[in-house]
Amino acid sequence: MNFLMLRQLLLLVLLVLALQTAGHHLLQKFGFNNALWPLLLNLATILIVWVVFSIFTRSIKQVVDTLELGVKCFEDNDFSITIQNKRHDELGRIIDAYNNVAQTIRKERMNLYQREILLDTIIQQTPLALILTDMSGVVVYSNEAAQGLFKQKEPLDGIIFSTLIKALPDALKQATIEKHQGLYSHQDEQHKIVYYLNCQMFTLNEAEHYLYLYKNMTTEISRQEIDLWKNAIRLMSHELNNSLAPISSLTNSAKDILTEKPHHADMLPDILDTISQRTSRLHTFIDQYARFARLPLPSLKTVDLRDFIAIITRLCEFQLTSQIPDVQLSIDQGQMEQVLINLLKNAKESGSAVEDVGLLVVLDEPNHNVVFSITDRGPGMSEAQLQQSLLPFFTTKQQGTGLGLTLCNEIVTAHGGVLRLNNREGGGLEIRFSLGLGVSA
Repeated sequence: MNFLMLRQLLLLVLLVLALQTAGHHLLQKFGFNNALWPLLLNLATILIVWVVFSIFTRSIKQVVDTLELGVKCFEDNDFSITIQNKRHDELGRIIDAYNNVAQTIRKERMNLYQREILLDTIIQQTPLALILTDMSGVVVYSNEAAQGLFKQKEPLDGIIFSTLIKALPDALKQATIEKHQGLYSHQDEQHKIVYYLNCQMFTLNEAEHYLYLYKNMTTEISRQEIDLWKNAIRLMSHELNNSLAPISSLTNSAKDILTEKPHHADMLPDILDTISQRTSRLHTFIDQYARFARLPLPSLKTVDLRDFIAIITRLCEFQLTSQIPDVQLSIDQGQMEQVLINLLKNAKESGSAVEDVGLLVVLDEPNHNVVFSITDRGPGMSEAQLQQSLLPFFTTKQQGTGLGLTLCNEIVTAHGGVLRLNNREGGGLEIRFSLGLGVSA
């Protein structure tokens, strides 16, 4: 029992005593000595107490009912009710506390609502296409850029996501299904379009969701390609000058010996050997670029996978981390040998020990593919390096030409596959691609 009820009960007791005392005094004063009059006095006292108690309890009940209604409105996310307070007791302080809580929540909700409007406006105007789905694959949020990407005129909310991705280019669609992150290109009738895909899972309102982000990188990639071509021109100019300058100097020295210093003829073999070395180095350098520029289309033939991997094991040092499936591939064997040799060589040059350079080969029966995975324990790549790693002339090596990965990617793409690079947990890089099956063995 709280202090308010104790106080009201005490007042009722005092009221009863006062009425009883006053009543008996009046009866004695006016000479009402009949036994009936005290009984009537008691009944009148009870009636008055009952009326006062009813008024008191009704007032309390009204306050309690109003507070209960307000709390139920809280449960329904309605914080608009304010209770008028004319009391100056404990119930009045409770009403004031309720009103303060309601006002605070209203202000917070209004601020949150305004921030949500601002955030939604920013998201709707951003060129980054955004799709949020629940675990059942239903779109629960999207922006205008996503409508354009998926060729829809109306908001995407409520649509099954798997029906939307049919509008995507094949490579981007497959990456979306597999929830892979990276760059994916598509050639339309006039232009090459490059998209960057990011997919991640997170918890929203105590439920798991998937967030898909699609960024059109075409303009940015075009600028990067221009910069890379400029770097390539500077690299070729530098290499040509480094080779031609000493060749020119040595040629002039040889002429001087032949015409003016015949007694130094014993120096001619060394001069000619140096010229030959520089010429050979220059030929190798130029040939790398020429091979990239004139890469032929693959000549597909059916190749036994186990025999193919056996050849690679004789050419490179690595750890085979899986059993080789007993199937056949439809590939250009020479080109694909070059791909695996280059990738395994890069993995070893990352600073990894031989036992950390791995090759995984597994069968992907649903997609009728064989998946290849080359792994190392080197330093990996930054996010920016991963995005540029397949561009021509981009390299992280001091002496690299920037064509190794690009050439591998061109060959894999020509075979209908997609080359993907990802950093590994615990350090290192993974390069993954798939090849189509031939006739099963």
